[in-house]
Amino acid sequence: MENTETAAQVALLDGNITDAQLKRWKYQYKRVVKLSVEDDDGTTLFAYFRKPTIDIRSAVLQASKMDEFKALEVLFKNCYLGGDTDIEDDDDLRLNITTSFSDFIQPKPVKIEVL
Repeated sequence: MENTETAAQVALLDGNITDAQLKRWKYQYKRVVKLSVEDDDGTTLFAYFRKPTIDIRSAVLQASKMDEFKALEVLFKNCYLGGDTDIEDDDDLRLNITTSFSDFIQPKPVKIEVL
């Protein structure tokens, strides 16, 4: 007997993604970041991002010299993996979640010691 799963049998995780999708992202990008935000109705929505590469960081930096909102769009388009579609469709939600992601990926403090 063949073991097949129908769409109805596949359990969805936060953000309406499957466990298999999350595993693929983790395999491909090594580290996946899950963020949540509440919409105007109080519903919690979820988005998944990958950490930016040096090339993506460079593109974000270049865009930020002209327009900080454009820089956030560059970050979103290049690092957003998936999640609740309302985040993609609503400018305010997309801006809020991308700003939080941007804050998260900022360089960490480094301790310098001259010997």
